[in-house]
Amino acid sequence: VYDELLTWNRWWDKYRQDKGLLCQGSSPYEKVTYFRNEYDNNTRYGAILESGLDNSPMYDGVPFDNKKHLLEQNDVGTTSLYVMDCDYLAKIAKEIGRGKDAEELKARGDGYRSRMSELWDESDGFYYNRSTRDGKFNKRTSPTNFYPFLAMAPNQKQARRMVKEHLLNVKEFWGEYIIPSTPRNDEAFKNNEYWRGRIWGPLNFLVYMGLRNYDFPKVRKEFAEKSKKLFLQSWLKDGYVFENYNTTTGQGDDTLRSDKYYHWGALLAYISLIENGKVE
Repeated sequence: VYDELLTWNRWWDKYRQDKGLLCQGSSPYEKVTYFRNEYDNNTRYGAILESGLDNSPMYDGVPFDNKKHLLEQNDVGTTSLYVMDCDYLAKIAKEIGRGKDAEELKARGDGYRSRMSELWDESDGFYYNRSTRDGKFNKRTSPTNFYPFLAMAPNQKQARRMVKEHLLNVKEFWGEYIIPSTPRNDEAFKNNEYWRGRIWGPLNFLVYMGLRNYDFPKVRKEFAEKSKKLFLQSWLKDGYVFENYNTTTGQGDDTLRSDKYYHWGALLAYISLIENGKVE
């Protein structure tokens, strides 16, 4: 599947880049089924759905450019994941003897990684999404603002600030149950609805994997233990693997929009298996 992955990597650079960093988008396409074409064909809502964070407050009020087919916001999380994609595809390319591809991918990944410094706010010690219209930071955040760890964009000093001032901040992301999809001090946290305040296994997993790129052994261990505890609370009692969890109570069945048998909830436990050397 390497060639298909390379095609996909190049597509993002061509169709989702604005001002040197990535944005969510919604491209026009020919309607071939009855399903939802009016919602996701070159629309703001379709672009938000591309993030996977359907109702995240990070996208509240962000305008959509229907000529560029992009949300007018450089996205920290998406750009970070893209850099990681470039890095790993470059390794695969080198391994299978595709040297020119490896050079191309490395150069593209390094370029995006370097430009991510434009999303760093030194006063707050954090990466923020940025408007492509006026260049202002959007300070409504989520765990995806820690994804620069995956891209290895921050240096150790910057990473330490991100952990100390934000991840371990009980007014934002830390607490008995971690980590909320919306920080505790965001007004949307109390909505407790889908990506507005609840805990999701994939977000925990990706933040944890990013932490492994830096020297935070104690934080990483506690992160893994808290994730495991959250998973086991419902698993041992009822055998449920929830789509998402209440950040305050740790429950998963307090809302209709949380499936009781949703595979990625198990990532909360998988984190602990990695941390304890059971899997690599």
